[in-house]
This record gives sequence, C-alpha cells and structure tokens, in this order.
Amino acid sequence: MPDGRDRPGHPVATPASLRDIAASWSGEDRSRLARLASISPVFGWAKHGRGSVPRVAEGQSSSVVSSARLSGHHGSHSRLITRVIAALLIAALPLVGFVSLLLRSELDPHFENYRAHFVVFGIVGSVAFLLGYTAGEAANRRGDARVLLLSLAFMATGGFLGLHAIGTRGVLFSKEYAGFQVAIPVGLLVSAVFAGASAFVDIRPEVGAQLIRRRTVLRMGVLSVMGGWFIWTVAELPPLGGPSSEAATSTLVAVIAVIGTLVYAVSAARYGTIFRQRWTMLPAATIACFVLLSEAMIGVAITGERRWHASWWEWHGLIVTAYLVVGLAARGEWRDERFRHLYLSTTRERRQDISVLFGDLVGFTNFSERSTPGEAAAVLNAYWGLAAPLVTNEFGGQVEKFIGDGIVVLFNSRGDQPDHALRAARAALALQQRFATLAETHPDWPPMRIGVNSGEAFVREIGGDGHVAYPIVGDAVNTGARLEGLAPPGGVLIGAQTYRQLPEGTVAEKRSGLRIKGKGELIDAYVLLALPC
Repeated sequence: MPDGRDRPGHPVATPASLRDIAASWSGEDRSRLARLASISPVFGWAKHGRGSVPRVAEGQSSSVVSSARLSGHHGSHSRLITRVIAALLIAALPLVGFVSLLLRSELDPHFENYRAHFVVFGIVGSVAFLLGYTAGEAANRRGDARVLLLSLAFMATGGFLGLHAIGTRGVLFSKEYAGFQVAIPVGLLVSAVFAGASAFVDIRPEVGAQLIRRRTVLRMGVLSVMGGWFIWTVAELPPLGGPSSEAATSTLVAVIAVIGTLVYAVSAARYGTIFRQRWTMLPAATIACFVLLSEAMIGVAITGERRWHASWWEWHGLIVTAYLVVGLAARGEWRDERFRHLYLSTTRERRQDISVLFGDLVGFTNFSERSTPGEAAAVLNAYWGLAAPLVTNEFGGQVEKFIGDGIVVLFNSRGDQPDHALRAARAALALQQRFATLAETHPDWPPMRIGVNSGEAFVREIGGDGHVAYPIVGDAVNTGARLEGLAPPGGVLIGAQTYRQLPEGTVAEKRSGLRIKGKGELIDAYVLLALPC
C-alpha cells in the first residue's frame, strides 16, 4: 500500500529541505523539538561519553541536536543558579534575624542565666576541642596539612569557648574578668587564621610539608596561647585590666570582628571552589561552619551592649550550630578515615623520597613445621612485640604491615623526615641487637635478616569507605625487598642510595655486582655493621 509520500499534494521531504526548514526555526522551536526528541522514537537516543545525546537520523538537521545539547546545558546551569540562590537565602536568615531583633526591641527580650551559659559553652567548647584533636590525629597519620590546619582552628575555638565558659560569673569565679568576656571573639580570630590557611594551603604544597614537620610546635603554640590568655586574664594585666564585654564595646574588638568575618567568608568561598567537583557531606559541613562563624562575628560587631538579649544569644547560637554541623558530619563518616574527604590531592597521590625496611625470619617455614601453631605464634609475637614499638617510638618509622614472618617499615612517608635513611639504618641495627639478645634465651628460634633501601616512590590512595590504604610502590621499594632476601642471617644489607646518605664514620662492607630479580643491571649493596654515635 503506498504511503503518504506518493500521494498527490504531499511533496517528498528531502534531507536538504529538512535542513532549510530547521535553519529557519526560532530558538524556542528548537527547544520544543529537543524536548520532543527525549520522548519520541523518531529521534531516538545514543550514548556519547558520560551522558546521552540525541541520535541524528538520516536527513536530520545537526542544528536540532545542537539545540538539544544547549537546552540540557541551560537546564543544568539554571539548577546551579537556583541552588546558589537558595544557599544565599538560607545563609542570610541569621542576618535578617539580627536586624529584626535590633530594630524591634520588643523582639529582643532579656534572658540572663549564668548556669545555662556555663553548661552550654562548656559542652560546645569540649566538642570543638575534641573534634580538633581527632582531626589532628588524622592529619598526623596521613601527613595532610589541610586537615592539620583545620584541627588547629577547631582546637583554638574550642579552647577559647572553654575559657569563656569557666569565666562565667558565679560558677567558678565570683566576679567577671574582661579576658574571659572577650575570649570568644579572640578565639574565633585565632581560629580564622588557621581556617584561612587551610583554604589556601594547596596553592603552595611545599608549605604544607613544612607545616607537617612542625605540627607538634603548632599544637603546642595553640595550647600556649590559651594558657597565656588564662594567666593574663586572671592577673588582670593591661589591656585586660578593665571592664569589657564580648560585644564590640571597643575599637579593638570591632576590628577583630571585621577581620574574622572577612577571613571566614573568604575561606568558605575558597572551599566551595575546591570541592565543587567532589561534593560530599564533610566539605559541605565545613563550608557551612565557616559561614556561620562569619555571621557570628558580624553579631559580635553589631549587638553592642545587649548582653543576655536574644540578639546576643543568637550569635552564640550560631557558633554552637557551626560546630554541631561539623561534628555530626564527621560522625557520619567512616570511623577509620573520618576526614578523608578533606585531604589534599597531594595526600591522595604524590611522589615521595622514602626509606623502606624489610625484615624476615630465616627458615621460619621449617621452624613452623616442627613446632606447634602456638609455639610459632609465640615466636612471631615476641619478635614483632619488640620491633613495632622500637621502630615507631624510637626512630619514627611507620609499620606498613606484617606479612606472616615478615615486617615492612616506612620512613618519611609523610615527608617530615629528611634524615629518613639514617633513621632506617639505625632502626635496622637496633632491631638486630634486640633480636640477638632474644636469641640468647631462645637459640632454636630463627634469626632475622633485614634489607634497607632509599629512593623515590609513589604514594596513592586506594579503596573507599570500609578500607582505605596508601601503599608506597616503586623501584626503591622493590629493590629493598630483594636486598632483604640477600642479607645475611642476623645482618643488615643496605642499598647504595641509603649508604650515600649516611654520615662519615659508617662501617659497612661493600657487596659489588649483585643480581636481583626484576632488574637487568647488577647493583652494589653494603652490609651495615655500625653507625657513628
């Protein structure tokens, strides 16, 4: 049966005529056709890259497809604008509340309760300080400068909130001290310095490495500032000797409030830029925290002498909310790596000069065959019970893993040990000395052999929530493992790179032309005998 194209009065639509018609359409017509294409089988859909685009049928105008793509991009852009506007409106609500309370005095009632003030800010200060300590442990474990700076920011705020709480009149002190009254603005300013630094530390990776090396000094510095503030306050030394208030009753506090507001706002914006491509709960909570703290500083600046009024309680409440938001977000993360989503890209993936120590019990397989499982386990427990605290506490090594009767220890994995070769060499000799003492009481136990090597390796995060590892791979690591297999029982064999970094006076015997599996050329190594004191 003939179709409609053969009937008189129905001209045949050629590809050329379709393109001419499509070219004459308006933008609105094209958008309508694009929407029609999404539900019509005439046009169909084809996979392209990561999304779906209309499939161009024979004779279909390419301008139609372009219109569909533009329509999708326009829709995505519109959704982004809508979300930004919604976020700005939500962020503006506290400021609207400030203005409303200040303009209408009947909406700003007076509520004075010293005991509630002490309990609330004592608890929130403790939560913020604990959050900072936990983040600091994560930063120390992974060598991440951003999380380290955030931990210092949280600890500073928490500590000064605690000072403000213990200074509540009628609880621990019979009178009010100016230093305790202004502790919150001062603490927020100190915190803002670290918050701002955390937002921009990725620009200069070498600065991050220096911060990690000085992390203990930075922590002690924050604690010292808090302790010094307490002593200064109680001693009533100038300028804390006169009456004051948390609000902006002096030019100094007003300046603190303005600076803090700007720094927190800029930090929030910078975090939004950093994490816009990998948006997760903890980065979003950190941004919200900075926004709320910025608005709290505005409250410090504008509430004036209205202590115990609703406007005064509001900016206190913003601080409480800020740390509750971050605390709840962190609690919802996987417990072993709560702050992983805030790590710098250089923490997740980087090249690093390291030293690696491999240890293995010689003949342990034969020993296990003639021993009971309990006896074999007791040997491993004795060896590793000595090795783990020795290499970590005395030499700063990081036990990467135990592999049956073997141990792998890394040095400078965080980039904070420029003397990593010397540390690894000293740790190896110390291990053999301890194991020799152990062998005197257990002569039938297998001896240990150790290989040490230094060089550049590659660190990369693998895994996800449930299990995350940061393995270090590279030729330096592989060579270290092979050197351990060539080391004499009870001895230490080190690579040439390690040997070159040891001080004058090192006693070692050279082993030239060693062939190791996986390398075409012969290598030199050294049996390490002694190191200068």
